[in-house]
Amino acid sequence: MNINWSKAAWVVVATPLLFTACKKNDNGALDGPLPQPAFTFTTKQDGFNTIATFTNTTSYSGPGIVQYEWDFGDGTTINSSATTVTHTYTSGGTKQVQLLAAARGGNGFSAKQSLVAPDASSIVKQFLTGGSSKTWKLDNSVGNTISVGPNDSDVKSYYPGNPVAGSLPSCQADDEYTFSTANVFTYDAKTETFVAGGGGCQAPRSGTSTFTFGSTTSGLAQLEFAKAGTFIGITDAPDLTYRIMSISNTNMVLRAGKTTASPVFEMKLIAK
Repeated sequence: MNINWSKAAWVVVATPLLFTACKKNDNGALDGPLPQPAFTFTTKQDGFNTIATFTNTTSYSGPGIVQYEWDFGDGTTINSSATTVTHTYTSGGTKQVQLLAAARGGNGFSAKQSLVAPDASSIVKQFLTGGSSKTWKLDNSVGNTISVGPNDSDVKSYYPGNPVAGSLPSCQADDEYTFSTANVFTYDAKTETFVAGGGGCQAPRSGTSTFTFGSTTSGLAQLEFAKAGTFIGITDAPDLTYRIMSISNTNMVLRAGKTTASPVFEMKLIAK
């Protein structure tokens, strides 16, 4: 058998996987048709991760077993002959995904497809607003709903919170805080507002304010209200800034105050 290697042949041999799949006949020609890789994909969110499911739709009728290599566009590649494969993206951004196929007829490369994984900030705002408008309440089903400390490193030593679930005053437990994707915040006090510092239940201080949504050096994201007197959870919060420390579709932990604030309030909220 005589094999004549050309520049084109070397270009085709892109990886060890593809090298082993190609085969030439006795005339030095590749044996069979060229595979035509193709695929589809779907994505879903799992917290801050994007899980993609890829379906191999390659059509090939030539001899020999086709071998496949997936390039997920984030520096990860795998070899798999399965019809469907899954991959988890832990960072946001646009990923260029490609499927490579090798057979006795040569190597084929699919067109690159763009997969957009949302960044952490987008996911946080999706949880916060529900994609349109979403209402939250202080979580009165757990203990230590609100705690207070001197700084960002200690949010409990001033007041660790009441350890008994259901201990919030009724005029505080029924308050509703609604956030929209248009960066509008609405506070509904129902019939009364609980005023800190011994004020107890007083006339409702319901209101609306716009807010800016951005990044922070401590936490997942930061909200800053435009209207003076706007608050969440507690009336004597240090300023108009609130940081989202953790969030899911159902639960959120907020800190009232910038990273340099003193004191710092931390509160647990639950989606309505």
